[in-house]
Amino acid sequence: MRTKLNLVVCLIAGLIFGLSANAQKTVIKKEALPANAQTFLKTHFGSKKPSYILQDKEILSTEYKVQFDNKIEIEFDKKGNWKEVDGKSTKIPSSIIPKKIATYVKENFPREKITKIEIGTFGYETKLTNGLELKFNLKGDFTKIDK
Repeated sequence: MRTKLNLVVCLIAGLIFGLSANAQKTVIKKEALPANAQTFLKTHFGSKKPSYILQDKEILSTEYKVQFDNKIEIEFDKKGNWKEVDGKSTKIPSSIIPKKIATYVKENFPREKITKIEIGTFGYETKLTNGLELKFNLKGDFTKIDK
């Protein structure tokens, strides 16, 4: 019984390692991004040219990462929907931030700017210039502060 259990554990570990070992990062052109990602970049970054665009292809998923000269980095899912915009401590374009979240930050943290926003299954996470991380639900309602 123990031998079978060890065999199953080894097979699962090998499968997991094999899936992650097949990850393939490729530099691509803007035109190779999904249409949603291209529209997002055009809407929020205009004619700015990215420093690089990576396609991160794994067996079960594909993601895209775009970085600009000012170090702003955007991650997209396989359909080209944005998942994260990270300004690396510089302000991100306000056009990306849902109005309700922007209003909350402006009213409660008037001296701070949003340097990062991430959308997940349950809502948004933002990071401010002072390092505070604020969480909001999918409707844009404030839920809590993380330090």
